[in-house]
Amino acid sequence: MIIPENKIEEIRTAANIVDIISDYVQLKKRGKNFIGNCPFHSEKTPSFTVSPEKQIYHCFGCHAGGNVFKFLMDYESISFVEAVQDVAKKTGITLDIEENFRPEQQSEQEILYDINTVAAKYFSENLLNSLQGEYAREYFKSRKIKTQTQRIFGLGYALQNWDGFLNHAKANNVDLDKAKSLGLIDAKDGGGYYDKFRSRIMFPIFSPNGRVIAFGGRILDKAENTAKYLNSPESAIYSKRKSLYGLFHSKDEIRKHDKAILVEGYIDLISLYQNGVKNVVASLGTALTEEQAQLLSRYTKNIVVFYDADPAGIKASIRSIEILVKQNFDVKIAEMPEGEDPDTFINKFGKDDFNELVNKSLNFLEYQTAQLEKQGMFNDPSKQTEAVRQLIQSASFVSDELKRTIFLKNIAKKFNLRERLLETEIEKILGSEKEKEKRQEAVAVKIREAEKKEKSGEQKVKIHKSEIEIVKLLFQGNKSVIKYIFEHITPEQLYLPNFRLAAEVVYEQFFNGENISPASLIEKIENKELQDFLWKLTIEKYGISKRWDAINPGDPSEKIILKETRDVIRSFKISKIEEEISEALEQITQAKDENELLSLMKLKHELVQERSAILKEETED
Repeated sequence: MIIPENKIEEIRTAANIVDIISDYVQLKKRGKNFIGNCPFHSEKTPSFTVSPEKQIYHCFGCHAGGNVFKFLMDYESISFVEAVQDVAKKTGITLDIEENFRPEQQSEQEILYDINTVAAKYFSENLLNSLQGEYAREYFKSRKIKTQTQRIFGLGYALQNWDGFLNHAKANNVDLDKAKSLGLIDAKDGGGYYDKFRSRIMFPIFSPNGRVIAFGGRILDKAENTAKYLNSPESAIYSKRKSLYGLFHSKDEIRKHDKAILVEGYIDLISLYQNGVKNVVASLGTALTEEQAQLLSRYTKNIVVFYDADPAGIKASIRSIEILVKQNFDVKIAEMPEGEDPDTFINKFGKDDFNELVNKSLNFLEYQTAQLEKQGMFNDPSKQTEAVRQLIQSASFVSDELKRTIFLKNIAKKFNLRERLLETEIEKILGSEKEKEKRQEAVAVKIREAEKKEKSGEQKVKIHKSEIEIVKLLFQGNKSVIKYIFEHITPEQLYLPNFRLAAEVVYEQFFNGENISPASLIEKIENKELQDFLWKLTIEKYGISKRWDAINPGDPSEKIILKETRDVIRSFKISKIEEEISEALEQITQAKDENELLSLMKLKHELVQERSAILKEETED
């Protein structure tokens, strides 16, 4: 599907970016802008800024930035078309989508989503209706997974054949190279392809907005040298570290209860959901990742963790706890009775008994204390000291000072220790962590500088301050300013290639009579690095000079803006002339004959006169 450019512009213009982002982020007004905690990385001090005037956002912490469409694409993990549809719906604009379009007009992501949709429908049909699927149907019956639940989660079955999906893909004109990149098929040594998933029950993995992004396949027949689970590889639409199984189905319930239940496996989640416990998600692996925790934090900050009681499960739960606590989750841990997991427990005892386990869950320090006690860490003084230090280390992950103090009081009370002693210990840990962060940042700065130097090689590009100011002025959406700038300079005169590119986009939009709002202009930029720079540049406090900021604490008037624009253009012209004068002087010292010397001297004199004329204009103003 494709949406006409003029319709996209109509939707963007009608949208209020503050209103839309406020549905996802708590924003507070600060000056002309709004600020809040960034939804794309964990932070304590708000650095996420939204400009209602320019209809853009930028995070000064992680450098995420864009317009209203970009926000929804990144936040909801959706395509551009879906983002436009969402904004159209929110703004009440009717969207007529052109269905007749060439395949090459479709984005790479849309193609991959469509291939996964074809695969998901194929696997589901195999499970529900094929003869071979009877084997898989019996398996789900033994696990008490109802047919309706199978449909809800899109469960499927990969046939035993080596070319079942391959033939289906060919019949549906699927790009086989792209299907291979998604892990659905693989290449034969002698040429051609074969099905990657065979004789497996299939679990589609959905994005938060319901797009199929990957698959997990569980083997039904045990075979030598065959993995129990086969999972889709990372792709342009799937990152294991950034995805949670079941979130699409459970997100509304999680918001409703303001609590998430975290389990390990697909079947655990599906059984709980089927039995009425619907605020549940599963990590795609044994331990939660920072990205998964960040994703979950959009829906709740309260979580109950269910992991197996074996050593591997306990270790995974401890790692997950650390990640969650660092991201300010209120974490509790629930233990299953020996020999049980969430799937078996809820099928034996029902929803009420399971909820009782949830209600009896321990906060993370109580849980860790219980585990240390089981390990015999409190039986002699030396081990007890080590155990207390482990608990203090865990308490140090809590960023909320009041909550951390309460945890320390509980530890002090349990072990009959002075609170001040524990405070001293935690201060050492926190101080050490800050020093570690400083060292890491220093190393990161050196790496970035080295990479920048390597990238530029021996040629160091001189970036004039006036060029940055010109670009900033061009991206303010002011027609008078843009007209004045292009009456006096052309994009080709800018020294830095990226600045020339940015100016060319404004030049083309302006003289074609098209939208010159910052959001519209920046979206035209295809260079991601330049785009990020412009998001940040345009959302910063509008100030071209210190004098401007001093005399204009509020919004500058049109007259003042044009005055400062003239000053910037003069500064730019002078810097260019002075550069040419320096080049002329260097050439003069290397002149080969008298004629060349006289020519260069004349050029230098003309440049000096031109500079004097510009400076005279400035004093007359």
